Amino acid sequence: MSETKGLQQVLAEAGVVYVDAGVLALHLTGNPTYLPLTRAVLGGLRDGDFHGRTSAITVYQLLVEPYRSGQEETAERVERLVAALPGLEVVPVSATICRQAAQVKTQIGGGLTRAIQIATALAGDAQVYVTQRSALRRIAGLRVAQLDAYLRGGAA
Repeated sequence: MSETKGLQQVLAEAGVVYVDAGVLALHLTGNPTYLPLTRAVLGGLRDGDFHGRTSAITVYQLLVEPYRSGQEETAERVERLVAALPGLEVVPVSATICRQAAQVKTQIGGGLTRAIQIATALAGDAQVYVTQRSALRRIAGLRVAQLDAYLRGGAA
């Protein structure tokens, strides 16, 4: 598919890519609309085409619904799967990231989790921030790759 090739090229050129919770959730749930694109992201990580980072806050976001639904085994499985993804580093939330998140929030608004994710991407030298959809276009030189844009046949 041309949309996956375009995404793969953007990610491979980046070197370091931030993967947000929505992308991982789409993959873990096997969403058929997004699966070719999420496979491109995770396949590129696995193959070493680029290095991936995500925040520990991503793990939190992925675990809320299983715990809310009383599915502790599912939550544990999700946590193990994320930890085992080749090429993806889960970055702890540090005081430095919190400071940068506060600066991000004052610049672009939005919620705390998004600010922490962006700060983690910036602190980890990511060149691309991969998300399902977002009002974000560009953050201090950080390119935003939106899966929805690739589905529509355009680049993010």
